[in-house]
Amino acid sequence: MHSGVPRRRALVLSALGAALIACGGSHGGASAPVDGGFATPEADGGLGADGRILAACQGFPLAGLRYSPGGSTLPNKCAPFDATTNNPFAVRCVDAMPAFKTSFPGDEFCILPPPPDQGIQVGYHPQGKNYWPQMWAGDYSGYTQLSSDWALAPGAELTQNYRAIADNQDAHNYYRTYFRMRIGSHHAIITANDNTTPIAEGWVARPSPGADAAPALFDQSQGSLLGVLGGQQRPDDGSPATLDKPPEDSGYYLAWPAAPAIVFNLHYINAGSAPVMREGWVNLWWESDARILESWYLGMPPNEPKDLAVAPGGTLDFHASWTMPSGDPVRLVSVFGHRHFWTTSFSSWIERAGGGAPEVIYQSFDWSNMPSYRYDSLTHNPVPDAPRRGDGASSGTILLNPGDKMHFNCHIEYTDARASTNASAPMPEKNGTLLFKNETFKAEMCIQFGNTTGNLGFPSPDSSPLPAFVAP
Repeated sequence: MHSGVPRRRALVLSALGAALIACGGSHGGASAPVDGGFATPEADGGLGADGRILAACQGFPLAGLRYSPGGSTLPNKCAPFDATTNNPFAVRCVDAMPAFKTSFPGDEFCILPPPPDQGIQVGYHPQGKNYWPQMWAGDYSGYTQLSSDWALAPGAELTQNYRAIADNQDAHNYYRTYFRMRIGSHHAIITANDNTTPIAEGWVARPSPGADAAPALFDQSQGSLLGVLGGQQRPDDGSPATLDKPPEDSGYYLAWPAAPAIVFNLHYINAGSAPVMREGWVNLWWESDARILESWYLGMPPNEPKDLAVAPGGTLDFHASWTMPSGDPVRLVSVFGHRHFWTTSFSSWIERAGGGAPEVIYQSFDWSNMPSYRYDSLTHNPVPDAPRRGDGASSGTILLNPGDKMHFNCHIEYTDARASTNASAPMPEKNGTLLFKNETFKAEMCIQFGNTTGNLGFPSPDSSPLPAFVAP
């Protein structure tokens, strides 16, 4: 069964291997008895104690591999497809480059690019355009002695744009997209912009010290908007969530212009005790079957930046919705809910024009690991469990018909009790009124993102009664 949430198989098995060794057993060999027999690579997922793929389980040669090959053969043939750890369209650098290791968390999220004739990788790295030649040569020195532009100090938080120029000379259509960021990432909103204006590649100066950089979705100073690549809010994300293309996705595509400027709007926070690195990778795979254009939407009421305000000690349900216009149904392809620490639950549901109980399509309770869910016939999402605060979503295809309303709500608890659950959170009285801003502990926001086959536009504030499940 495929899951809409990437599993942490490598980390779990690595920890299991360490435990077995500590208890006198072994991991990945043929000498440790399992149920009266002997362990096999298949029995323990085909991974060694360090989380790397065992040689016997490699679906294709990994050492020295330069590109993710794509196709249907898995990197680890002893384990099922996993969009993060076992994906031929996003092969992990740590599997192809055994010596790859930096002093920063998140090496496991580095992925090899597609072959140049099959796709493109865009990203941001301290080595700039010399990144992959260095990596392929086994030269990892570009990760040492990093400036503060790349190494974010403990306690620091920053929202800034990074500009790069894609090297594809022709326009393409694409379908598969896999996003990766290092630990410390909170969001990425990525746009394709006109590159005729001579603007240097690299980190873009912020409007003023301490100010948030606006996404190039709203800021035309980086060139006119040509397209939206999308966004992510966790280190590993992407689409589709399965190896096989869902049959109802036949003909789906997104458009990619020739050699655009790529502007990454990046929010990083370092709540730890050691520096984290700002770095990311995105694989786009070209698509020849291009008949149905997908769209990426940003669900934020235009009034939210100035109207979201919560007094210390207060609670707020920030509720918004779209009403589907007349015309053809719109297919909802994916959803993720974005918010900060003070939002204890993010819920999205559909109110059908014909009546009936609200259809819960998305719920998330952990602000620091917000999931993305996809709605198709092959992806099986976990069932939402509001009483136990279990993240989940509906499964199967979702059509939004004329007159239907799609809602979302952030249940915000700006209280001392909530602050006491995290040492990085300030007490509300000391912090003052909670406002809309890119600060994970000192401010809040409530936005629903995703993909559809039609243009949703912006949602509107909604004052209708809320279902009981939005604030369990």
